[in-house]
Amino acid sequence: MAYEVRGYLKPESEFRTIEEWQDIAREFLQLQSKGVDTRGGILPDDPKIGQLVTKYFGWLYHNEAARYELLTEKNVLDFIEDFVNHKVWFFPREFGDLFADFTKLRYAWFYSRGDIEPYVLLDSEFVQQTYGTERFKVESFHWTSELGLENLRKHIVGKRIALSTFTHQFKKFFRKESTTLVKLQGYLVAGFRSDVKSFATDTGLRAANLYRMINPGGVPNLCTDLECTDENGTYLWNEIVIYPTNIIGINQSYESKI
Repeated sequence: MAYEVRGYLKPESEFRTIEEWQDIAREFLQLQSKGVDTRGGILPDDPKIGQLVTKYFGWLYHNEAARYELLTEKNVLDFIEDFVNHKVWFFPREFGDLFADFTKLRYAWFYSRGDIEPYVLLDSEFVQQTYGTERFKVESFHWTSELGLENLRKHIVGKRIALSTFTHQFKKFFRKESTTLVKLQGYLVAGFRSDVKSFATDTGLRAANLYRMINPGGVPNLCTDLECTDENGTYLWNEIVIYPTNIIGINQSYESKI
């Protein structure tokens, strides 16, 4: 497995279908009917609710709350209260139209920029729904460091590790240490008009933030036709998630649109 990069590696085991999440909410609601809940951001002494929190929201409560200064255990417990009473039931109305069959996709919630936000797993089901094949080859670019390039070379053969890449860049890349531009060939996982803030999971898949599935003007960010990634209403860069198979160039001269 690729090395952890900037804390973005999340466990795939946290992702579930919306039906599974609603079943989980019902478990919490059953306890809530008996007066046991996370209201007020407080975890009651009742071991049953503690077990549910650890089982279904343990990564948020035990790992991310300890890692991020702006995320507290109280924030997570408040989120759980809202989630089981409202958020998970509104989810189909909020995101149901984004995909061909959102009920078959898997979702999870993680900390992002001061809030707990929903992500969709870019797995085989997602690729098949969006493109009808997992064998569509593309070429794209990836900014990295010398260490990142070494890691990429090490894992590119024999491992299916999804990578965030791009084809059009409007703005200079923001990481100063990422001075190596790599041109890659690989199998398409997902193409987006603009940066979708994807992150890696511990199994090599990536996940995309659902709040970034719409671009300015209400334009869908997800491209079912890869040519649409040429359009970018945010003037940052697009995001092409691929399973890289070959490095076909290093330090290529790439004209950004600035």
